[in-house]
Amino acid sequence: MNPFEYIEPGSLEEAAALLAEDPSGTKPIAGGTDLLAEVKDGIERPRRLVSLAGLKELQGVRSQNGHTRLGAGLTLTQLCEDSRLQRDYPILVQAAYTIATPQVRNIGTLGGNLCQRPRCWYYRHPLFPCYKKGGSICYGATGHNRNLAILGGGASFMVHPSDMAPALIAADAQLEAFGPQGFRIMPLEEFFASPEDQPLQEHVLDKGEVVTSVLLPTPSQNTKSVYLKARDRVSEDFALASVAASVTLDGRTIIKANIILGGVAPTPYRAHLAEESIVGKEIGDLDLQQTANLAVHGARPLRYNEYKVSLTANLVRRALQGLLNL
Repeated sequence: MNPFEYIEPGSLEEAAALLAEDPSGTKPIAGGTDLLAEVKDGIERPRRLVSLAGLKELQGVRSQNGHTRLGAGLTLTQLCEDSRLQRDYPILVQAAYTIATPQVRNIGTLGGNLCQRPRCWYYRHPLFPCYKKGGSICYGATGHNRNLAILGGGASFMVHPSDMAPALIAADAQLEAFGPQGFRIMPLEEFFASPEDQPLQEHVLDKGEVVTSVLLPTPSQNTKSVYLKARDRVSEDFALASVAASVTLDGRTIIKANIILGGVAPTPYRAHLAEESIVGKEIGDLDLQQTANLAVHGARPLRYNEYKVSLTANLVRRALQGLLNL
C-alpha cells in the first residue's frame, strides 16, 4: 500500500474544493469498505483521502420539502433500524438487510453503496488492464463471466453491484449532489452511467462532486413493493440477479409499475417491456410468466452466465406474485 494523506474537512465546501483540486489523486472516503479494498489490492493509489464521515450534512433521516431525506452518510445498519423507513419504505430495508455482513453494514454507507466500483474478477485484479481501468479490453467477454451482464453489455460486461440502487429507483428516488458549482438534484436512475459513456466511473458526478442525500417521495397507500435477491450464499454475497418491484393499484387495476433489475447489467436495469405489459390491466388478467419473460427480453448471455436469464425471470414472477397475492 502506498502512503497517502488523510484529511477531515470541516464542511461540504472544503471537501468539494479538495476533491476538485486533484481529482485523479484525491478520493472521497466514508465507510471505506470498497475503497480501502481497492487500495490494498493495488487497484487505486490515491495520494490523498478526504473523509466525508464527519460532515453533519450527510447524516440522518428527516423530512424535507415533502420528501423523506436520507443522508448519504447514513450507515446501512441505521437505515435498517429506522422505524420510519421500516413503515413507509420496506423495500429499502429489505434491500439493505441483504448487503454483505452485519460488520460491513455497521460502517458501510448509503452513498458508498450507490458509488461502488465493479466486482468483476478482472477489474479487481491489479495485473489486468481492463476497460474499466482505462484499457481497451473487457476480459470478461470471453473469460470467466459467470457473474457478469446478460443485458446492456458491450464495451464492458460488468454488473453494477449496488443493492440499494434498484430498490431506491423502484421507490422513485432522486439524488442530491454537491460540488464546486453548488447543489444539484437528479432522478436517481440518471445518476448511473454506462461504460460507453463513462469508462472510468459508474456515475455522472463531476470533479469535486459528492453524493449528499437521496430524496424519497411520500408513498401512496395503494403502493406495494418488494426486493428479491438471488446469490450463491445467503450471507455476504453480491447479487447474481435481483429485482426491485413496485406496483400501485386502483382497486384491482395496476396504474403504475416499476420493475428494476440488479446484478444483470452495467447499470440498474429498468424492465420497460415488463412494466408496460401490466400497467392498465386488472390483476386477474395478468400473465405473469409472459411479464417475467419480457423482463429479460433482449438478453445476450455470455458463455457461463446463461443461467441468469431464467433466474432473473423467475425472480420477477415471484416478486409480482407476492405483491399481487397471486
